Amino acid sequence: MANRKKKKITKKQKEQRTKLISAGVVLLLVFFMGLFLGENKQSDLSLSGKIEQFKEELITIFQPEEKEEVNETKNQETTIRFLDANQGSATLIQAKDGTTILIDSGRYEDKDKKIIQQLDEYIGTGGTIDLLIFTHNDSDHIGYGDLIINYYDVKEVWMNGNDATSKIYERVLDAVDASNAVYTEPKTGEKHQVGPFQIDVLSPDEQSDNDQNDDSIVTKITVNQVSGLFSGDASQSIEKDIVESGADVTADFILMGHHGSDTSTGEEWIQASQPEFAVFSAGENNSYGHPGEEAIGRLQKLAIPVYGTIEYGTITLTVHEDGTYSIQTEKGENPDEDGA
Repeated sequence: MANRKKKKITKKQKEQRTKLISAGVVLLLVFFMGLFLGENKQSDLSLSGKIEQFKEELITIFQPEEKEEVNETKNQETTIRFLDANQGSATLIQAKDGTTILIDSGRYEDKDKKIIQQLDEYIGTGGTIDLLIFTHNDSDHIGYGDLIINYYDVKEVWMNGNDATSKIYERVLDAVDASNAVYTEPKTGEKHQVGPFQIDVLSPDEQSDNDQNDDSIVTKITVNQVSGLFSGDASQSIEKDIVESGADVTADFILMGHHGSDTSTGEEWIQASQPEFAVFSAGENNSYGHPGEEAIGRLQKLAIPVYGTIEYGTITLTVHEDGTYSIQTEKGENPDEDGA
């Protein structure tokens, strides 16, 4: 089984390290050659020139790459797709400038690899994923995660740091280790800017619950002043902890926790977030009873519309530059709901 690494050395970093070692060896050779040549003035000048040349190369190795400037405050149209991943979860978020975030990667039992087909359609084969968030390491959230890391140019991977024993988890870790992706275990209170997206990490904290579901990475993602909550399979107890911490969880929409299970999306979470609509991802006729009647009832009690992939297939939320949004669905009666 692969070992989890909090600070992973990428291939590029390994190349830089190799280059550094090689430069050091050459410097030593040049130095000893200079000593051997003795007092020859021309040789001294040659030695001095070579040393200066290698100094410049070493500076180049450690000089940080210039990043393309991004106007992080500029609004731009964004598409958020709650992908039809059967009894799994996968959300694809794409801004007009190409910035792409994928939250979870569906269920491993999908023999048709539908998630790969969908990503090929929306990203393009071999396209870039700026951030891949695995909320936790259950197989219905990291399914085919290894293929995604292998097939696409994934820049950064977030995981919760809670080890699992499944083969798919091992394959995902191996894929991360073999890739150029930066590996991160985000914690409560962190704020990240990814292109136009502001990401607030609401959970987990440093104290692990040693439970995959409750150690889910919970985030609030905002673009164009429109916010959404993504809570993985976190239970009501975690939702309560987040609310009681004083974190701002107000959101325009929520992805219901644990595929709409009754154990998640509690009254406190709903009251604190005040969403205009909710989404759940679950498979038709699943054996888990998702979504739960009680969870759906808590939302319906407050007249909050609920959209599920069971009925609607892939649910697409388009966030416009002016902060309004519209909803379209792959199948079923298209709500074409507009919001502000």
